[in-house]
Amino acid sequence: MLKKILLLAVLTFLFAFTANAMSPLTGDQVERVVKTLEQLDPIMDQMEEEKEESGESDVDPFDPEMLNKEFAMLYGYTPKAKMIIEANGFTDKTWPETAGRVVKAFASIAMEAEGNAGMAELEAAIAQMEADPNMSPEQKKMMKEHMLSSMKMAKAMIKAPAEDVKVVRPYFEKLSNAME
Repeated sequence: MLKKILLLAVLTFLFAFTANAMSPLTGDQVERVVKTLEQLDPIMDQMEEEKEESGESDVDPFDPEMLNKEFAMLYGYTPKAKMIIEANGFTDKTWPETAGRVVKAFASIAMEAEGNAGMAELEAAIAQMEADPNMSPEQKKMMKEHMLSSMKMAKAMIKAPAEDVKVVRPYFEKLSNAME
């Protein structure tokens, strides 16, 4: 039992150390991600359309690696996508990580800006549910806990490192346009 606890503690420490050992995000990287996303726009639309048609929606919004997986998939989606990504200075290793960090920081900034609106919507949904005469008090309590837990988890998942947010913030408008 003690060995398992020690192993878990060591692994936790190593994970925390590795996460903090990431190289800082730069303005140049953010600019290249924006440029790449703009160039990939028709390819991303095509990829999204094909996923919808095939019913292939295996995206787990609570997977912390979701963004990296999506960007890795985009890299290998077509030879043209790969060419665009590489022409902007990324590789199969650097593209998913860098684009994922930029988009996560972007989402974190957007969440800051819309945080109050999101909470107001959640509170309205909870109030509507509370007023529903067809739900038992137990169901209402369970649903309320689930909704609050989901919101809390979503906020935690989208929380980007402060350094990344600081670097991405000046590019927020450009990213907004590139991701429309």
